[in-house]
Amino acid sequence: MALKDFKEDREYLNANHDKLMREHKDEFIVVQNKRVVSCGKELQEVLAEARGRIGDAVNDSIVEYLSTRKTEMVV
Repeated sequence: MALKDFKEDREYLNANHDKLMREHKDEFIVVQNKRVVSCGKELQEVLAEARGRIGDAVNDSIVEYLSTRKTEMVV
């Protein structure tokens, strides 16, 4: 994945965050070419499904967990 493609997919995630949260709350999603190619609760299953759909391109995809839980970081 070229940096430009990664940037476009990241922008897609940011622009559609609310919609994606409604559709995939507390799920992993795999995004490739500005579309969700796989989603689910179990990461290994989501990656296997994505690999079945897009092959090795899954290695260049964005994988995101859309959590509804608030997280606090102490640094």
